[in-house]
Amino acid sequence: MNELMQEGLQLMALGMGVVFLFLTLLIGVLSLTSQLIQKFETAPTDASNATSNADNADLIEVVTKAVKLYRSEHPHRKG
Repeated sequence: MNELMQEGLQLMALGMGVVFLFLTLLIGVLSLTSQLIQKFETAPTDASNATSNADNADLIEVVTKAVKLYRSEHPHRKG
């Protein structure tokens, strides 16, 4: 019985050690990946913001026209 208990504790310690090493490695890889992404990530420029605003204006115009067309075709559904 004592031998069986000792073998069980050794197996438990080995398993916990393997899990600990794996999690430590995983944290290291994630930290390295995060640093690499931050290093190579490009900041948005003002030109891209201007393009985004122009796209939003076009979208607003299209949606406005669609709503007007729908309302003209469905006059009984005014709200």
